[in-house]
This record gives sequence, C-alpha cells and structure tokens, in this order.
Amino acid sequence: MSSITIATTEKNKPLLIYNGFNYTIERSSDTKVYWKCEHCRSIKCKGRVHTDVDFTNVLHETGNHNHPASAAHCEVRLFQDKIRSRAMNTNESTQNVIDNCLRNVSDQMVARLPNFKYIKRNIQRQRQQNDLPPLPLDKSFNMIPANLTTTLRNDKFLQFDSGPGDSRLLIFASTNQLKILEDTEEILIDGTFQVTPTIFTQLYTVHGVYRSHVFPLVFAVLADKRQQTYQRLIDELRTLCPSWNPKSVMVDFEKAAINVFQGSFGTATNPVAISACFFHLQKSILRKIQDAGLKTNYENDSQFAYHVHKISALAFLQPADVPQAFDDLYSSLPQTLQPVMDYFEDVYIGRRRPNGRATPRFPIDLWNMYFRTINGLMRTNNQAEAWHRRLKSVIQCEHPSLWIFIQSLQKEENYIHCQIVKLNAG
Repeated sequence: MSSITIATTEKNKPLLIYNGFNYTIERSSDTKVYWKCEHCRSIKCKGRVHTDVDFTNVLHETGNHNHPASAAHCEVRLFQDKIRSRAMNTNESTQNVIDNCLRNVSDQMVARLPNFKYIKRNIQRQRQQNDLPPLPLDKSFNMIPANLTTTLRNDKFLQFDSGPGDSRLLIFASTNQLKILEDTEEILIDGTFQVTPTIFTQLYTVHGVYRSHVFPLVFAVLADKRQQTYQRLIDELRTLCPSWNPKSVMVDFEKAAINVFQGSFGTATNPVAISACFFHLQKSILRKIQDAGLKTNYENDSQFAYHVHKISALAFLQPADVPQAFDDLYSSLPQTLQPVMDYFEDVYIGRRRPNGRATPRFPIDLWNMYFRTINGLMRTNNQAEAWHRRLKSVIQCEHPSLWIFIQSLQKEENYIHCQIVKLNAG
C-alpha cells in the first residue's frame, strides 16, 4: 500500500497526499476521518478515502477520480507547505527559505512552480499577516502575545507562565480541561520532544480518563527533565485544581517523575497507585535484545521470540509470585538470553544477595499489571502517545517556532473541546 503524506492547505487545514491525489477533510467520526478529493467542487470529482483518526492508515477508498493522478502536482503542494512552514518557523531571508525548500525536488515539480518573485511575495505577505512579535531565541522573552493566551473560543488558555529565565514553565489548558482534570481519578502522563520548540526541552501532557475516553487535559512546556521541574508543575496544577487527587497515575519509566507523583498524591495509608507503561517495559526488553546482538534471532526464530515474550509476561503474575517465577524462568531459558535476564534482574527484580534481593531501579509493584488488569485499569499509555503522533502530523515539522507551536495547541484544544461536547451529547 502506498504511504500517506500529510501537509496543510493555505487555510492551514490538513491535506492528505496519497497515490498522486490530494484530499481535504470532509467529515470525521470517533474512529474515522473521511477525505474528499481537492477537486470535488471544481470538477465534481468523486474520489474519496477514509483513514484512521491519526491519519496514519488508509482504511477504505471509494469513488473514481475523473482526472489523472499527478505526482508532480502533489510535490508542488508539499513544496508550498514547506515554504509556509519555513516562512513562519525561521528568521531566514525569503531567498534562503526558497533555496532550502528546493533541495531534493524533481525537475517536473520545479517546472510547475510559479515565478519565484511571486513565491517571495507570498512569503513576505504571510509573515506580515502573522502579526506576531519576532521569534524568541531563548527562554528570556518578555511575554506571550495576547492572542496566543486564549483558546479559539476566547477563553483563558495560558494558565501559568513562570516568567523569563532558564527554568521557564508554561502551562496551557482550558477551564473545562482543568475541571475534568480535577474530577478524574485516572491519569496518564507522557512527554514528547520532537514537536517541542527548540528553546524548550519537552512537551509534557497530562491525559485524563473521562467517561471511558482518554483526553489530553494539560499541555506543559518544560525547560528540562529535573525532578524539581516536575514538582513545580504538579504544585502549580494543584493551585489551579485544589481538589485534584488522582487515585491512579501511569507514567514513563522516569525516576524523577515517579518520585514526584508518589510524593504528591495519596496518603500513607492510601497511597496513589503509580504504574509504569507495559508497552515501555516491552520496549526496554527489546532494546536489550538489540544491544545483546540478538535482534536477528528475535525476528527470524519464532521459538526464540516466544521465550522473550515470557519475560514481559511476568508482569501479569501476582507481585509476590514474580521473584520466584523469574528464577524459574531464568533456569529454563536458553543461555543466549542470559545478558537480557541479567539486565532485567538488575533493573526490575533486584539481584540476589545473601540477605535477600537488592532494591531494583524500578520495583515490581511499579511495572506489575496484575491488579490493573483485574481492576480494568489501563496497562499502557498508548492513547497518549497516539495523540502525540497526531500533534506531530498537525505541526508537520520538528521543533517548530514557539508561536506556531502554541497556535497548534490552540487548534488541538478546540478539537478536544468538540470531541468532549460530542461525547456529552451522546
């Protein structure tokens, strides 16, 4: 199957490029997005495709196009999208914007381009219409423009800004998102780096389970990954949501974040249930498989792969049974897996000592899935990661400018708001 490429239209709407045709969104549901050919009005083209909500897979094609496919025309649309993105995300001269976007393009595409003086004029016009101050070069910029501090519905969106400085912290959320956060008992935490503006380190999102659906509720832009930064974020969120006290938190295998959530919620007699993501546990095992030079064995030997899967399956035993089960598994697996088992014991079980076991970096209770499974709680934060993939497809570049990044968050908040409204309406 041909690959999908996502660009944007001149009105900054998603544009799907597939098999030499361009499509724009016609409508969407909870599970699908319906796309129409860009020529559906001009020449009544009936070509349609359906994708999943992340724009990653074509689920169905319907209708016949009444015009030929054109790879060159699609390439022109991608070029125009790159021009718009580079014009808004860099301080390059108009000529440098064009030169950088002309790299690795076909002669057929270049032949279809308008005169370069018109392309330059469009770059200049777009920058003038943006009506935003110069792009900040570091975290010492004075303030965020007023039109980026509200939602697209003109409600408050920038809930906290610590002010100029190297440890700057920004928190974006709508009033309704904060209300849902304050009431939700189960949250998922995930960080991403690729879509974060260069002057910051990561976008840290708090997702909450609302009416059996997972929604992003807080967008925090962080300067680093230090424990004190996570603590400050939680402290500010508790100021915004005084009654916030989740019972279940799913996090990455990141010690600093785990420490903060364990110390911030629950009580000594009723601690918050902190759980790491099972998918990330599996990934850590597979990384060790690769480090040990066993990737080919895993990919080509089904019996070997079956043995590897037994390691992560330990997560579904009762916590008290895991150490003995690990010892039994250790003695039964092929010798080639010893480096992987030694790693797993050191990090997740605790190496045997004369007086018991050493304390592992990540205790069994953190990654064990037994009680989460029987209580119907989530075992992975894959839905949070799926949202990050969606945001990446919307932004369409790595490390965008801060202004473009916030504008993308505004659009995402509005999309989330609409999804919640639809859910509440039944």
